[in-house]
Amino acid sequence: MDIPQKQQSTNTDKCKDKDNATQKSINTQRSIVCNNLYDTAASLGKAEKRYDGASELLNDKKCLFVKTEDNYRRYRNLEMTTATELLITNESLKSNMDTYKKWNTALGAALKDIAKKAKEVKTKFADLKDAAGKLDSAINDSCNCAQYKALTGKSRENCNCGEGGKQVIAACAQSEEILNDLVNMPKALASDIDTIFQSAADVAGIQLFSNLETLEPLEKTLSDQSKLFEAHINQVMKTRKTDLDKLQDDVVKQVQEVTKAVTDRHYQRSILEGYYDAARHLCCPPCDCVQVCESNYSPRLKGCSDAICNICDEVKDAFCCKPVNQEEEANC
Repeated sequence: MDIPQKQQSTNTDKCKDKDNATQKSINTQRSIVCNNLYDTAASLGKAEKRYDGASELLNDKKCLFVKTEDNYRRYRNLEMTTATELLITNESLKSNMDTYKKWNTALGAALKDIAKKAKEVKTKFADLKDAAGKLDSAINDSCNCAQYKALTGKSRENCNCGEGGKQVIAACAQSEEILNDLVNMPKALASDIDTIFQSAADVAGIQLFSNLETLEPLEKTLSDQSKLFEAHINQVMKTRKTDLDKLQDDVVKQVQEVTKAVTDRHYQRSILEGYYDAARHLCCPPCDCVQVCESNYSPRLKGCSDAICNICDEVKDAFCCKPVNQEEEANC
């Protein structure tokens, strides 16, 4: 809608103002309507600017709300999953550490006991080895050749008891093998028990240096840091939730402002159109309802009355909830 400039004349060459009292009265009213028209045009411009600014601000607040919501959702999901899992894992780890410590203490005691018993056995095997050495010396002693021959039926190289071959009793049939075992087996057993003792001592040492009790301070540090991490995530999540609620209220208020602005803009437009049509009508009224007759005594305004009645029908069609019946139309 093009609004004419205030200083320009609203009349056209086809519509000349008459110089009479009626025209002067119309001009007075027209001046009021024109002033209202220009004022309303300014109000409409202000309403449109207000609507544009409110809409732009609403878009910015929506964008900020979406980003804040996304940030809050990230912290919320992190708190519900990772932080919670970390705390529960630490609790389970602490419980398991207590069990492992008990097992480790029992294992250490068992390994120490094994090493102690291996040391005792090693001492006994040393005595057995010494006894085997004495037995070997006795066998190789020339003074015992007769006894050796009597037991085994064989003579030693350093003996002068004649050739062997004497039949031995059945109970001493394996006496030579038994004597060899008694001499040689303690040496092998002494070597084995030495290996067992050394291995037991090494395992006990490994268990001592890999003691799970040294992990307890690490577990406590991890637990403390996990609690601090979860508390930080929870605090940030609450802060973001507060920000999100505030931004949501701001968006709602801004939607209200935009709604008011668009309603005011439509209202100003309707007022402007009313003043515009009124001013255009007063500047050059296209009134053809007045019937000019030859006689000055004939009614001339019947057409105007009918025109007003038609307006009444249009209003009823636009705003009435029930159709207008014939009687109401007749009474119009």
